[in-house]
Amino acid sequence: MVAGELADCLSQIDEIQTDAEHLLDGLSDHQFNWRPAFGKWSIAQCVSHLEVVGRKHLPRIDDAIQHAHAARWYGDGPFKYGFVEKWFVHSNEPPPRLRMKAPRAAAPLAFQPRKELWGEFVALQEELRERIRQAQGLDLARAKVHSPFVGPFKFGLGACFLFLAAHERRHLWQARQVRSHADFPA
Repeated sequence: MVAGELADCLSQIDEIQTDAEHLLDGLSDHQFNWRPAFGKWSIAQCVSHLEVVGRKHLPRIDDAIQHAHAARWYGDGPFKYGFVEKWFVHSNEPPPRLRMKAPRAAAPLAFQPRKELWGEFVALQEELRERIRQAQGLDLARAKVHSPFVGPFKFGLGACFLFLAAHERRHLWQARQVRSHADFPA
């Protein structure tokens, strides 16, 4: 049984997956890959970006979990995160208050079949759930995840889970804006 902060993270992942399923329901590959303008992302690119970012974080999360177990960094929480960690999580919640350019290493693929990308997204959500379960009992503030995109930046394991959930909500919000665009194909 997962408790506390991690139970909340699991709940957030469940809500995100349900939200994404409703958002993508009934879309053709053409609609899924339609872009509202040059330089704007399609729904597919939003989901592809989440897949890339999540996959790049997983090995770093694994390292943090393994290191915390080896160092015996255990704790029950509640955990306190630093100002930068809290700001990073908050700044990724939708609607975006600050536009950020995705790092080149996190760039989405140009065209993706909906069914294939949906399967990859669901698999990623399950892998995140598994990492959250593996983190049960660890000191989520002391165990650090090194960012795969921002050189020396590292944040607490719990803050990393919260960031990934906020980041997924942000880009699903962005995808919803595409779907509700006046020129979205019928």
